[in-house]
Amino acid sequence: MSGSTLLSAVYGYEVTSAHDPLVRVVEKALDHLNEAAVPGNFFVNVMPWIRYVPDWVPGTGWKNTVKEWRKEREEMVDAPFDYTKQQIAEGTAPHSVLKSLLAELDSKIDLGRGYEEQEDRIKWVTGTLFGAGSDTSAATALVFILAMVLNQSAFLKAQAEVDSVIGHKRLPEMSDRGSLKYVECVMKEVLRWQPVVPLAIPHAVIEDDEYRGWGIPKGSTV
Repeated sequence: MSGSTLLSAVYGYEVTSAHDPLVRVVEKALDHLNEAAVPGNFFVNVMPWIRYVPDWVPGTGWKNTVKEWRKEREEMVDAPFDYTKQQIAEGTAPHSVLKSLLAELDSKIDLGRGYEEQEDRIKWVTGTLFGAGSDTSAATALVFILAMVLNQSAFLKAQAEVDSVIGHKRLPEMSDRGSLKYVECVMKEVLRWQPVVPLAIPHAVIEDDEYRGWGIPKGSTV
C-alpha cells in the first residue's frame, strides 16, 4: 500500500495489483539492500580491502552477489524514471514529483551540457525518495497496528474521535488533521515508541526537567 502510494506521488505510476511488475522489481531490490546493510552479512564491510582480491580466489563469491544486487538497485531507480519520461513525451503523464522536477529542469535552457548531469541527479533523488519511503512507511503502519492491538483503550478513543469529526460517509482528509487532536497524539506516540529509523543518539536526562508543561523525570531517555 505505501509503495503504491509513493509510486503514484513520486512517479505518477498507478499500481494495478499486488503482483504489479514494477512493485516486484522494487520489493526485490529493497529486500537485498536491507540484507546488505545487516552487520556481518558481508565481511568486506569490516575489511574493505578484500574487495581488491581477484574474483577467481576462493571465497569471493560474494562479489557476484553484489554485482547482481547493484543491477537490481539500478533497475529500481531507472524503471520508474524511464516510465515517467515516456509518459511525459506522450503527453499522458499525471502530476507527480518527478514530472514537476523535470519541467523545472526543462525551463532552464542555459544548462547546456550540464542538463544530463542535473537529470541524473533528479533520477537518483526521486529514486532515493521512493526507496527510503517505501519500507519505512509500511513498517510504521505495522507498528501503529501493533500499538492499537496492545492499547485498545487508545484505539477506541481514536476511533471515537474519527467518528465524531469525520462521520461514516467519507475517509479523513488532510484538512481534517487540525480537528483530530487525539489521533495526532497517537501517531506521534507511535513514532516515539518504536521509531523505524532512529535518527538521533538517545540522551538521558540528568535532572528533573519540564518541557511545554510536561514533566521529564531524571533518568528518562529522550
